[in-house]
Amino acid sequence: MAGSSQSYEPSHLSFFQKIQSAILHTFESLENRNFRLLWFGMVFSMWGIQMQMVARGILVYDLTGDYTITGFVGMGFAPSLLVVSLFGGVLGDRMERRSIIQIAQLVNGLLAGVVGILIFLDVVVWQHLFVVSMIQGAMFAFMMPARQAAIPSLVKKHQLANAFALNAMAMSIMSLVAPAMAGYVYQFIGAEVVYFVICAVMVSAVVFTSMVPKMYPSDKSIKDSVLHNMLAGFRYIGRNKVLLQLMIYSVIVALLAMPFRMLVPAYAKDVYGSAGSEVGILLTATGLGALVGSIAIANLREGHHRGWVLIGGALIAGLSLALISGFPVFLAGVIAMVGTGIGEQARWALGQSVMMENAADEYRSRVMSVLMMTYGLMPLGMYPLGWSMEKFGGQQAVGMIAVLLIGFAVLAVFLLPNLRRLK
Repeated sequence: MAGSSQSYEPSHLSFFQKIQSAILHTFESLENRNFRLLWFGMVFSMWGIQMQMVARGILVYDLTGDYTITGFVGMGFAPSLLVVSLFGGVLGDRMERRSIIQIAQLVNGLLAGVVGILIFLDVVVWQHLFVVSMIQGAMFAFMMPARQAAIPSLVKKHQLANAFALNAMAMSIMSLVAPAMAGYVYQFIGAEVVYFVICAVMVSAVVFTSMVPKMYPSDKSIKDSVLHNMLAGFRYIGRNKVLLQLMIYSVIVALLAMPFRMLVPAYAKDVYGSAGSEVGILLTATGLGALVGSIAIANLREGHHRGWVLIGGALIAGLSLALISGFPVFLAGVIAMVGTGIGEQARWALGQSVMMENAADEYRSRVMSVLMMTYGLMPLGMYPLGWSMEKFGGQQAVGMIAVLLIGFAVLAVFLLPNLRRLK
């Protein structure tokens, strides 16, 4: 009952007290020590991943000058993510989860260090970056389901949605800071230094995660076979109309909206004539939008018409890409990238929170692993976009994607009724 009085009595508070209350509400799940440590590990891990995405894109384009190869390497993580995600989901329900997270973080950090050495020795080629991208995709597929499945044991039940939103916020914060840092260091200090910094921050993530107690799954999943667990996860999603329509929404929006982010370094150089630091600013703008979106989503609860917010995210992403396509000016690109970040959080942060709310505890890891498969499917959108940018030009290709996204947002209102009705 104390929680209820806190929720409804503060109408008499001053403006500054209300602001303080809102901030505390936004970060309420961080009051739990073990979740806080896991969250800081997530921050450092995403710091390294976001820096690497920028550095990899610029480096590949500098090495090849080719849109298609840049996109190919940028999406190198997708095939392994697609193949390994289901195993990662089952593994997260069968093995001690802290160890899974730490191993994945450590492997990613060491691989970044290897790339830094290859650059320093001047022997790096784009194929090296592709292989590293594939291995890191597999590590991500093991790490994320285990992390998400562990969260319910680290926070109070009523804080669950907030905790998942803060997980997405960790990604957003690093999307805001890391790209600009990577672009600046790449341009003014050197590509190898970027990768050595990435190695250091990813190893730091291992340190934070090591302070979280070991997290064991329930005995029930261990008794079942791997194949049985996989099929049971798919059957569960198929029976749950909310989860099924959320998956459909996530797959389509990811296929349309996400591939462009992998090609921003090449697009910016071609259309704006941007250097590495300006590429970093564009991706930082995406992080700013994602941060704004994730803060708003962390405060959403049942009754806030979250289905309309989800559908609105696809519309915002489509309108943002239309702005990028229609106005080949760097400032317009920065503004539009803020919009793409907001739209992405509607799909990822809010969609993930609603999925976890509507999934039974024993299926959460597997539901998360299926959601992650949307990233593995992105080459289905990447290759047509890269080909279209080569064939028709960057602006025209992005304009076509914008039209498709806007059209899907309108159709989703009618074709995905369970999504629209989410409160």
